[in-house]
Amino acid sequence: MKTLLLCAVALGLAGKAHAQVTPAESQALAKQINQLMRNPQKPKQEVRLTLRGCHAEQLIRDRDADVETTRPLAVSFGSGNSGWAMKMDNGVFELKMDFEWADVTALTYQLSTDDDEPRHYEIKIAKRRKSSTTSFELPLYTTSEATVKDVVRRLEKVRQSCREGINN
Repeated sequence: MKTLLLCAVALGLAGKAHAQVTPAESQALAKQINQLMRNPQKPKQEVRLTLRGCHAEQLIRDRDADVETTRPLAVSFGSGNSGWAMKMDNGVFELKMDFEWADVTALTYQLSTDDDEPRHYEIKIAKRRKSSTTSFELPLYTTSEATVKDVVRRLEKVRQSCREGINN
């Protein structure tokens, strides 16, 4: 009986260890995504995803934006560990979004149909928290579907790891 119990505990721990994503894996994934999110037609635009455990932050900063305002504008919204903030001024636009992977309900991808941009894929992230549903996209400037599938698979591993952490 003790042996059976120890085996069950060992298998349970092995399953949890398998689902966990190491900080090194998260850093490597974020680095690859950040390279793929660079729009070759917008060299002054910075798009960055930061992964810290089960928290993610996306930053879009454009220092050559087609924005003209009489005064600087800033708007933000926050709820728990998720939220967004937008700032703009003449020629400058910045959008920051934070979210928890445990709130993400779906990850999908599709080829972009935007004719103004180079051919690329977009990863769609659907997030649900209490009574609100939000979705947003991460552009990946590559024509390799295999690369995009691999990135989505790795993001799904992060998402599953974080969801399991809530359920335990």
